[in-house]
Amino acid sequence: LAALRAHDVRGTFFVVGEVAEAEPDLIREVHADGHEVALHGHRHVPLTRLDPARFAEDLARGRAVLEDVVGAPVTGYRAPIFSLVPRTAWAVEVLVAAGFTYSSSVLPAANPLNGWPGAPREPFRWEGGLVELPCPVAGSGRLSVPYLGGVYLRYLPRRVAVRLAKRAQPGAWIYCHPYDFDPDEPFDVLPEASWLVSRILHHRRGGTFDRIALVLEAGGGSAGPLQTLAAEISRRAPGPLVQAQ
Repeated sequence: LAALRAHDVRGTFFVVGEVAEAEPDLIREVHADGHEVALHGHRHVPLTRLDPARFAEDLARGRAVLEDVVGAPVTGYRAPIFSLVPRTAWAVEVLVAAGFTYSSSVLPAANPLNGWPGAPREPFRWEGGLVELPCPVAGSGRLSVPYLGGVYLRYLPRRVAVRLAKRAQPGAWIYCHPYDFDPDEPFDVLPEASWLVSRILHHRRGGTFDRIALVLEAGGGSAGPLQTLAAEISRRAPGPLVQAQ
């Protein structure tokens, strides 16, 4: 939060409901700083381990917690581990029925954890009107990577990160997890990852703040909540573009 204040940047915090229950004052501070608070599920469970009924229950419970904490509507959703993939496309209909206005849950490339190769790389609308803000990727085929976030941003050479940021499409966004900034966290194998992937995710965290500052500067130094971008997409898109099938 202090780093974002220093750069005068407002963003979106996708918050897990259980975290808001445990740390409500922290989430209120996020909201008070002008950031959007959006939902990352009540529990950090990927869509691949849910069904429509349990997902609807998770959405309702998580959003109720967040809205009670910050006193503002919660309209955005991101699936844990970008788990909106072809076999979980049913989730789009559940999100529409629940009244969410946008999702940011698709990684349009192959990935060791979750990915949807062939999905649109630019923002689009699902059938039903839900706006999707896919994770920005660069490259082609198996070499496509979500370069503007997390472990990828930490490992990219500085010059490459700056060059890609300058070439990023309008509306591209950075994403990070709390652990990306925490070099002192003890190593552990993550439930959804192998030992090797977990080790890669654990390494090179000390330079994350510096990398984000470089990318912000290269991209013009401005950013805003994703709900603002989603609203712009919704206004200019003529209608549903993609069927969830």
